[in-house]
Amino acid sequence: MERREQILVAAAEEFDRVGYAATAVAAVARRAGVAPASLHFHFPTKLALALGVIDEQNARTFAVVSHTDASPLAALIGASKGIADLLRTDPIVRAGIRLSLERGEFAGATSSFYEQWIGGIVDVFRLALGSGELRTDLTAEELGGSVVPYFTGVQLVAEVRSGRVDLDPAVAVMWRVVVHATAAPVHRERLLRVVAETFGTAH
Repeated sequence: MERREQILVAAAEEFDRVGYAATAVAAVARRAGVAPASLHFHFPTKLALALGVIDEQNARTFAVVSHTDASPLAALIGASKGIADLLRTDPIVRAGIRLSLERGEFAGATSSFYEQWIGGIVDVFRLALGSGELRTDLTAEELGGSVVPYFTGVQLVAEVRSGRVDLDPAVAVMWRVVVHATAAPVHRERLLRVVAETFGTAH
């Protein structure tokens, strides 16, 4: 398992650096410090390597969503901060996101990831609506189907503009927009404080 993890990290670093098409399996083996035969034992093809990175990225991003927070929207705000941190520090998460945008041969895997991710966020928005945190004509499905691409766009633009240096304040602004647009008045100030405390910004 340790060797497999070593190979996955090396593959992620190459995919993140040059993309799927330009990544050579031999370069991954060199970066991982393993013989090509050892790499092929764990991942027979470059496609298998990419799918392995995507699967691990999915697991790591799903793991940051708290299911114990008493405030559903606060849980989503915290999860977005966790993912933002992973995007800055974890090559597997960065590479998985890059691969999901390249699509190609692994379009099915990445499409499945976004469907699962949106479905999970929809469930939390359903809880937020049911608890009275949100007061909006939008459905949970509409909220989840909009906020996930909103976050995806925010982090991609932050990558282009600053190498994600400004990702936290950009995600904080996203949540301020969402809270102002959808939160019930009685919960709005509390949720804006959650955003400010989570991302270290003013509200």
